Amino acid sequence: MANIAEQLQQAVNKGLSHKELIDKFKSILDEIIKDPKQPQTVDYLKKFLDAVVDDKIVLVASRQLLTDLCTSYLTRLSSEQAKEVALYALERIAARAISFEDQVGLYRNFLADIYEREENWREAAKVLCGAPLESAQKPLSSDYKLKTYLRIARLYLEDDDPVQAEVFINRASLLQNETRDEELQILYRACYARILDYKRKFVEAAQRYNELSLKSIVSGEERMKALDNALICAILAPAGPHRSRMLGTLFKDERSQRSPAHSMLNKMYLERIISPHDAKQFESLLSEHQKATTPDGYTILQRAVIEHNLVAVSKIYTNITFAELGGLLGIPSEKSEKIASQMISEGRLSGFVDQIESVLHFQASEQLAQWDRRIESFCVQVNQVLDKIQAVHPDWCQKTMALVEAKINAATNDDDDTPIAETNTTTVKPMDINNNHTTNNDNNRRSVTVSITDDKHQYQPLSRRSERIQPPMNTTTLVQYTSNPSLSDQQEQNRQHHHHHHHQQTTNDEEASTYSFRNVTKKLQHAKSSGELYQPSAPLPLPPMTKINNDENEIKYQPQHSSESPQSSTSIRTRAATTVVPILTHPTINTSDETFNSISTSSSNKIPLWKRFKKIIAPNKRSKENSSIKVPTLQFNELSTNETNRTVTDGVINNNNNLLQNPLKLSELRTWLFSKSFPEQRIRDEYEKLPTEPLHSKTFAFRPENKLKNRFNAIEPYDHSRVVLKTLSNDPSSDYINASYIDGYRASKLYIAAQAPTDTTLYDFYRMIWQLRIQTIIMVTRLFEDGKHKCIQYWPDEGEKRVNDFKIRIDNEEKYADYTIRKLIIYNQSEPSDVLQVKQYHFLSWPDHGCLSLCTPLLDFRQRFRADYKPTNPILVHCSAGVGRSGTFIALDSLLERAKHQDTIDVLEFTYRMRQNRVYMIQTADQYVFLYRTLIEGILTMDASISLQEFMTTRKLHMDAKSQYKLLEQLQSTVEFSYQGALDPANVHKNRVETILAPDNSRPYLMTQVEKTTDYINAVFVNSYRQTPNYIVTQYPLSHTCIDFWRLVYDHNVSIIMLLEPILRDSKTIYYWPTGVGHVISYGPFDIVMMSQKEDEQLIERVFELKYINKNTFATDRTRTIRQFQIKDSSYLLIIVKRFLKEMRTFNGQNVILQCLNGATWSGYFAALCNSIDKMQTEQIVDPFKIVRLLRFTRPQFIDQDQYENLFVSIRDYVQQYMSATLTHRPSENSFYVEPSGEHQSTTTNRVIQRL
Repeated sequence: MANIAEQLQQAVNKGLSHKELIDKFKSILDEIIKDPKQPQTVDYLKKFLDAVVDDKIVLVASRQLLTDLCTSYLTRLSSEQAKEVALYALERIAARAISFEDQVGLYRNFLADIYEREENWREAAKVLCGAPLESAQKPLSSDYKLKTYLRIARLYLEDDDPVQAEVFINRASLLQNETRDEELQILYRACYARILDYKRKFVEAAQRYNELSLKSIVSGEERMKALDNALICAILAPAGPHRSRMLGTLFKDERSQRSPAHSMLNKMYLERIISPHDAKQFESLLSEHQKATTPDGYTILQRAVIEHNLVAVSKIYTNITFAELGGLLGIPSEKSEKIASQMISEGRLSGFVDQIESVLHFQASEQLAQWDRRIESFCVQVNQVLDKIQAVHPDWCQKTMALVEAKINAATNDDDDTPIAETNTTTVKPMDINNNHTTNNDNNRRSVTVSITDDKHQYQPLSRRSERIQPPMNTTTLVQYTSNPSLSDQQEQNRQHHHHHHHQQTTNDEEASTYSFRNVTKKLQHAKSSGELYQPSAPLPLPPMTKINNDENEIKYQPQHSSESPQSSTSIRTRAATTVVPILTHPTINTSDETFNSISTSSSNKIPLWKRFKKIIAPNKRSKENSSIKVPTLQFNELSTNETNRTVTDGVINNNNNLLQNPLKLSELRTWLFSKSFPEQRIRDEYEKLPTEPLHSKTFAFRPENKLKNRFNAIEPYDHSRVVLKTLSNDPSSDYINASYIDGYRASKLYIAAQAPTDTTLYDFYRMIWQLRIQTIIMVTRLFEDGKHKCIQYWPDEGEKRVNDFKIRIDNEEKYADYTIRKLIIYNQSEPSDVLQVKQYHFLSWPDHGCLSLCTPLLDFRQRFRADYKPTNPILVHCSAGVGRSGTFIALDSLLERAKHQDTIDVLEFTYRMRQNRVYMIQTADQYVFLYRTLIEGILTMDASISLQEFMTTRKLHMDAKSQYKLLEQLQSTVEFSYQGALDPANVHKNRVETILAPDNSRPYLMTQVEKTTDYINAVFVNSYRQTPNYIVTQYPLSHTCIDFWRLVYDHNVSIIMLLEPILRDSKTIYYWPTGVGHVISYGPFDIVMMSQKEDEQLIERVFELKYINKNTFATDRTRTIRQFQIKDSSYLLIIVKRFLKEMRTFNGQNVILQCLNGATWSGYFAALCNSIDKMQTEQIVDPFKIVRLLRFTRPQFIDQDQYENLFVSIRDYVQQYMSATLTHRPSENSFYVEPSGEHQSTTTNRVIQRL
C-alpha cells in the first residue's frame, strides 16, 4: 500500500466512466480499511481524500465517494482515527463547500456523534453549528433544520450553557409550527422547558415539564422524570396565583405521590408553613443551577420558602407586625418588610403596608368569606334539627349535653370556677367516624369551639385571623380554631398570644360575653396538649325515632308525638365526601377524613350527627325583624351547587331578576386608564363573582354518541342554547355540534361561540355554516400553539377542499401583520344551484389562555371586521375551546357597540349573560382584565379614525391631531419598557444616543457568533401594515458596531436597506460599505463586495454581495444579495413611499431595514407614513393613531407631536396627488429605483420635510 497515491492517480488518468472510477476508488478504499489498526491507515485515507476532491474528478463521483467514505468506512475506525480523518475531509472540501453542501453536513453530523459519545458536548455543538442549513443547491426541509437546531441547543444545555442554547432554540421556534413530526415537537418543548428552568422562569418551566409528562409518545421513565422536574420548578417558583394554579394541577395528578418532591408539594399546596428541616430535605433534589444565590443573599429555595410562608401567614392573620412576621419567617424584620412590599407591588400578595405602625395588613379574600357563610348556613341547618329534637325530647337533650360537658371537664381537669354547664358552649373534636376513635396525628389535630355571646343573631368568625387594629364586631357565633396544622407548635403559641393580646383591647361587655368562651378554649387547648381530647367510652344513645339510612347518607328525625311541629320529618341530606367536604374545606386547614370528618354517616358510625354540635342559636322564638340574616342560608342539599343566586353586598347583584350587574359610566372608565393605580384587583374580584359551575342541563352533550364530538370534557353546550343541526336521515344524533348561541347588543343570537373543528366534527362544522347561512367567521387561534394542535385547517391553501357533500374553494387571501382575511366559496352537492360566500377573519397574535401585551392589534382587527360586516346572519366565533378568547372577543365587540349608543357599559352583566348560554365564557381573570383595558382604549380612540371618503371631502378629523397626540401620550404612560440588554455594561457603548435604546421585548437578537461581541444591537422590530416583510429600525452604526450591523443583516434575512437621510462622516461615523464597485470590505466573518451603484436626484442605489466566511473552514458558506437605497432629496418622499409600497408587495419573507442617524426620527416617520398610506389604500380609512400607537410600543421615541401633526399633512398631500387627480408624471412601474424628474410634491409637504 506504499504506492497508494500512484494507484489513485492512475485511476484518475485512465479516463474511466463515473461508475468505473467510483468502483476503482472503492476497491482501493477497501484495501486501506482492511486492517484499520495499522499506523498508516489515517495517512492513506488523507491521500485518498486528496485524490477524491481533486478538480480532475467529476463532481458526481467526488460526492458519491465522500458520502460512502463517511457512512461505510469511517465507522470501522477508532474514534480518534475517525475524528482525524473527518476533520481533514472538512478541511479539504472547505474551498469547494458550496459544491459539497450535503457532504459537509454529513461529516459534521458524524463528528458530532463522536463528540457526543465522548460527552464532549461543547465540541459537538460547535461542529454542528457549521452545518449548512441554507442550501444554495436545494432547499432543506424544515424538519431537518429544526432537528439540527434542537440538537445544538440540547448539546449546549448538556454543557450547562443555556445562553448559547437559547440562541438556537429561538431559531427552532421559527420552524416548530411547520413540522408535523411529534418527536421533534416533544424535543423542542423539552429544550425550551430546560431553558426556562435555567432562566428561573419556574412557573412556565413547570407547565412545560408537566405537559411533557402527559405525552404518551415519551417513555414512562422519562415522563416521570418530567413530572419530577415540574414539581421542583413549581415549588421554586415565586409565590403567587400562577404558582398556586400550577401547584394545584400537580397535586391533583395521582402520579405526583410517587415523586420524592411530593412531601414538599403537599405542604405548599395546602399552604402550610414550611420548616427549615423540610427545605433541607428538599434541597437534595435540586440541580446545581437551582441552588444559585439571588441578589438578596438567599438561595432560590430559601426565597421560595420565605415567600410561601408569607402567603400562608396571610391566610391566618388579618394583620401582623414586621417584627412578628420576621420571627415567623426566620428572617430580619427589615427583610420581611422588603419581601412583602415587593410581593404586594407585583400583585402576588393582597394587602398593604402601614409603615407608621410597622404593620402588614392582608386583604380579606372572598374564599374566606364564603367559608364563613357556609359555616353559618350549616349551623342554621343543624339548629333546625336541634329545635325539633329539643321540642319533643327536652329531658333527653339535657341529660345528653350534661354528659358531654362532664366528659369535657374530666378531660381538661381545669380549676376554673366557671362551670361549663352554665355556658352555651360545646366543642367539636376531630373524630374518625368509621373507627370511632380520635386521630393520632397531632400535627393535624384541632378543635373548634362555638360560643354564643348575645341574641342579636349576627355571625362573625373570630381568631381565624388576628384583628390587631380594629376591635371585633359584636358577634353571635365565635369560632375558635385552637390548633392550626399550618403552624409549628412555637408559631401556634405565638398566634394564640397574638389573639389573646387582641382580646385585651375589647370592651368590658365583650370581656364578659367571651369569658366562658375563652375558658372552654383554654380547657380544650390543655386537653390537646395532654393528648386527652374527649372520646366517649361508649356511643351516646340516639334520640327516640332517629333513623340513619347508610345507603342514602341521610339522617332523619321523626318525632313520635309532636303537636308543635306540623312537619312529619326533618331531613338532613349529605353527599358524603364528594359534596360536604369541599364545602367545609377551609383554605388553611387540612380536611382529610382523619382530621375533619364529613357530615356523612357510614355503617360503622353509631354517633349521631347532631351530637357533635351544641345549640348554636338561642332557642327563643325570633321575630321577623331578627330572622333575616345578611348572608343567605343555603339549603343543606344545595351546598354543592353553584352560588349564582347569592346576595353580594357591593351592589353588583340585582335581586329582582337574579342578575349580576355592575354598570359603569364611560366617563369613569376613561379615568381608570390614566390613573396611577388601575383597579386591577377590583376587576379580578369582580370576576370571582361570576358562576364557574354549570348553570343548566347539558343532556345532549353527555349522550355517549356525542361525547366524542367534544374537544374538551368540561366544555359542552347547554341544551337550551345549543345550535341544533338538521338531523341526517341515517343518524339520529347528527343534530349535535359543540356550539352555542350568544346574544349581542340589541340582537338575539347574534353570535355563535363554537369549539374549533376536529377531523370528527369538520362535516358538522360546514353543515352548521350552510344551514345558518353564516357569512362571517372570526377565528382567534392558530392551528398550532406551543406544539399543540388547536384547530384543523378547514380551508384549502389553494384550489379546492372536499368535505363530504361540501366543496370549499379559496377565492382570496390577504395577509396583514396580525391577521389574515380569507374569502371562501362553499358549494353543496345536495343543493347545486346555491353558493355561499364566507369571509374568515383569522387573528394570529393571541396566545392560548393568555392576553396580548397591547390592545391595539385586536381593536384594529375588530375595526376591520366591523367595516365589512353586514348584520344579516349570525357571526361564528371560535378559538380552540370556544370559551376563553372567543368569549373575550364577543364581549369586546358587543360592549363597544353598546358604547356607541349608551353612556354606560356593564362587563359583569354581559359576561354573566354569556355564561348563562355557554360555560366558562372569558376563561381566566387575566382575560377579564384585558377585556377592560381593551374596552377603555377602544372607547377612548373611537373617534380617532375617519373614512377616506369623508377625509377627502371635509379634510377634517373627528378628533383633532393635537387631541389625538395627547391621548397617545397618556396611553404611552401606561406602557413599561425593560432595557436590560441595552443597559448591560457590555452594550452601553453601542448606543449612539443614550436616551434612544432598544427595549428587550422588541429588539432583534444577533445569532452569528463572533468573538468579543454580544447579541445586542440598537435596533427594534416594527410591523409593516402587511404581514411580511417586517421592518427592522436601527441607528446608523458606530465605527465599532459595523460588524453587529452586518450580523443583523445576515441573521435576520434582510434584503433591502433604506438609508433615510444623508450621512456625514466623523470620528464616530464611517461608511459601513465599500466605496467603489468591485471593492471589498471585511467585518469579522463577513465580506461585503459592491456589485453596482447608480444615483439620481432622489436616490442612490447600491447593490452588495454579502458573503459569510466559515471560520473553521475559511470557505464561503453562504452568499446573499443586498440592495441599499439612500435618500438624497427628501422632497421626493411621497414618490419614494409610493414606489416602496409597491415593491414591498413582491417580497417573500424578507425583512427591510429602515435606518437613520439616531434610529428614531426619520425611521419612525417613514414607517408611520408607509403603514398609514398602505392601510388607507386597503381599508379606505385614515387612521394614523393606531399606526403610531403600535410603532411606539416598540420604541417610545418614535413620532413627536410636530411629526404627528405633519403626518396628516403628508397623508392629505398623498391623497391629492395619487388618489384624487392624475399626475403629469409617474415614475417607472418596472423598478423601485426612481428616475430623475422635475415632479416634486406639494409645498406644504416640503415644509414638513424641512421641519423634520
